[in-house]
Amino acid sequence: MVRTWNGQFCLKGIMSAADAKRAVEIGCTGIVVSNHGGRQLDGSRASFDQLVEIVDAVADRIDVLMDGGVQRGTHVLKALSVGAKAVGVGRYYLYSLAAAGQAGVERALGLMQTEIERDMKLMGCTAIGQLSRDNLRFR
Repeated sequence: MVRTWNGQFCLKGIMSAADAKRAVEIGCTGIVVSNHGGRQLDGSRASFDQLVEIVDAVADRIDVLMDGGVQRGTHVLKALSVGAKAVGVGRYYLYSLAAAGQAGVERALGLMQTEIERDMKLMGCTAIGQLSRDNLRFR
């Protein structure tokens, strides 16, 4: 299917290392680690809980994005620190949009930017490229 498309192809809903490896095998150029909000399976793992395992499984052979549960700047920084190339913030902006329209979204994204910049300073990082697993403590 990916070969038929003959372009960039990103597969969403990856929650295991095996599925991530399979996405590489079939030619995907990106994957999104996502449990689709976890609303259907109340015992499912959070996207972030799977992220390290999936990033390690595919190394740099494919772009890994993460979606699900991102509500703060620290969530973004944690995901980037373990190897995600980007994160999705669906509900984060949708709530703001519903409450206050475009101005609400602009305000929410401004707050997210402020949090990310402040927290990077607290981590001693001046660029996204400086984020690494050394910034985190896993329990």
